[in-house]
Amino acid sequence: MKTFRKSLIALALVAGIANLTGCGAQTAANSDSSPSGGQAKYTVNLANNGSTGLILLAKEKGWFEEEFSKIGGEVKWSEFPSGPALVESLAAGRVDFSWLGDGAAISAQANNLPVTTLSLLSEGLKGLNIIIVPAESTAESLADLKGKRIAIAKGTTLHVFFIKAIKQAGLKESDFQLIQLQSDEAIAAFESGAVDAWVGLDPYTSIQTAKNGARVLTSGETLKIQAPVLTIGRTEFIQEHPEAAAAFLRGFQKAIDYQKEHREEVVSFIANTKKADKSTIELVVQNSEYVNLPISKEILAIQQASADILLESGFIKKKIDVTQNTDSTAIETLKPTK
Repeated sequence: MKTFRKSLIALALVAGIANLTGCGAQTAANSDSSPSGGQAKYTVNLANNGSTGLILLAKEKGWFEEEFSKIGGEVKWSEFPSGPALVESLAAGRVDFSWLGDGAAISAQANNLPVTTLSLLSEGLKGLNIIIVPAESTAESLADLKGKRIAIAKGTTLHVFFIKAIKQAGLKESDFQLIQLQSDEAIAAFESGAVDAWVGLDPYTSIQTAKNGARVLTSGETLKIQAPVLTIGRTEFIQEHPEAAAAFLRGFQKAIDYQKEHREEVVSFIANTKKADKSTIELVVQNSEYVNLPISKEILAIQQASADILLESGFIKKKIDVTQNTDSTAIETLKPTK
């Protein structure tokens, strides 16, 4: 956790120096103005956070490429296991648009990184923030996990949820052995018994319950702990290309609409891509409540409460106002895709 925080601070300094010297990051270098006065071409770096099925679908269908091509944007893709790693690349100018859970978005703002939140993608009640234990575990509550080894991706929405959940139960982080593992890494640790519980998300948790009889100990849905998932953009990139945020959100909307109207096709696509059981992915898709809406005062209040909890726990070092990094202009003016 300390290493991640130091990396963010260092990247914030680098980003600030780049701005002062007028480097314009990667965008200027990748722009190619047409000599005939036509539309300038530029690269748009899109990132998939956690190999999300919705993004994989949009990438497969080419919806982002279609939208950005209308405004001179050429899409370049990258993949990240979770928000913290993605934020580091965004700060270095290698990511322009993606999505983040509340933990990574808050950490980025607390470290003065150039992240702007654009829209609400999910309230994060279903399919996210699920604590599972092996089939043979006798644990019935969070208190039963005291002193146990728990796999968790620190600095993510999973981490924020865990802090909130144990606070509800009158517990603290030092009551547990938290093992820093990304989702792909946690699979082997959980299946081998190297950890006693896993704070995870779908499709990983649903696959474990279906495949190995793992049991859900508790979840954000059970505890009624919302964890807003937000679309985000790199602040300087949005300032240089004001039309790009709307293009990104239109691509997202096409994926959301398609998933609602072609559920069976989407389930088959994700199951094949993830090499997972189709019935398990059906449950995952059913629990995916994607929206793409303006960020409301209620969501901002939840986000602010999360920031205050992270400050209290020592994960971030200064109080922040989450409204300062939010811009709903693009989503509020977005025209329906149909």
